[in-house]
Amino acid sequence: MLSMRIKLQQSSRRGWLQVSVGAVSALAIAAGVLATPPARAATHHLVVAVHNNTSPAKATPKQQLPALPPLPAIPDLSLGTGSAAINPGPQPVSPQALAQQMQSAIVGASPGTQVGIDVVNTATGAQLAELNSGQQFYTASVVKLLIALDVLNSQGWQPDPATTGQIQQMLSASDDGIADTLWDTNGGSAIVTRMAGLMGLTGTTPPGDSDQWGETLTTAKDVVTIYRYLNTSVPAAARTVVMNALEGAQQIAADGTDQFFGIPDGLSGADWAVKQGWMSLDSSITMDTTGLVGSGAGRPMNDIVVVLTSQPADVSWNTGGNALTAGVRVLQGKL
Repeated sequence: MLSMRIKLQQSSRRGWLQVSVGAVSALAIAAGVLATPPARAATHHLVVAVHNNTSPAKATPKQQLPALPPLPAIPDLSLGTGSAAINPGPQPVSPQALAQQMQSAIVGASPGTQVGIDVVNTATGAQLAELNSGQQFYTASVVKLLIALDVLNSQGWQPDPATTGQIQQMLSASDDGIADTLWDTNGGSAIVTRMAGLMGLTGTTPPGDSDQWGETLTTAKDVVTIYRYLNTSVPAAARTVVMNALEGAQQIAADGTDQFFGIPDGLSGADWAVKQGWMSLDSSITMDTTGLVGSGAGRPMNDIVVVLTSQPADVSWNTGGNALTAGVRVLQGKL
């Protein structure tokens, strides 16, 4: 075999590399030296021997690489059925659907009840629940909000101490005697007309009998507007008078009724400022729960919750109140 020697310096050792002509040609081709491979390159051999005053090392037999494992199957990530399908998670509940859940809870506890609902977040403007929000219901004692705001407005929103005491007692204890006095003194039905014009209440009308302030008609949407007006348009001094009364609502009202139905009992751990309403007529009873709600821990009361009901005349106060509590409880964790 025709061969040549190439001196190779490797680390601290010296050796000799013996390469056949064919191998040199192949290396030259790889380096771009030769334009074309030699005609019989396939018959030449590469012989490598390392000399270090010892015999040449034995060649190591060629080893086969192990076979690669098969690639794992790619799961189906489509939204179809099957164990690998992506779960899109819970879908948001529409205001109408949430209100329907509230109505179902109320009617389940007090069959035959008519319901009007409006729940709004004042920070975002989002409507959280809505059902029959434009339908008229009796206000019962909820009209005391209009009586109080009318008095405060007549004093330029700067209440004197006597008026402050009257308003706080009328609202916190839902005192009918004070409501009668302020209603008669300040024009009766004209109070409703004035306040409806001031706040833009489109569904609120005076009672048919001007002596019966509880028979004022309103809508859930209008009650939301009243609370918005209180929060955004009433000057601080007057707003504080009203808010202190609503936040300090007494559990047992002046007439002996437990008024902690609906919002107070239905939203555990929440902060609230409420005005409740209840009234009995020959054909029905009225029970309303309304107010501002915060999710607790001192957070702002940014949610307005209004639930108005007309229930069958033979329903007890306890049953009617529990029905509103069941309905409001649907909102737990959603405000």
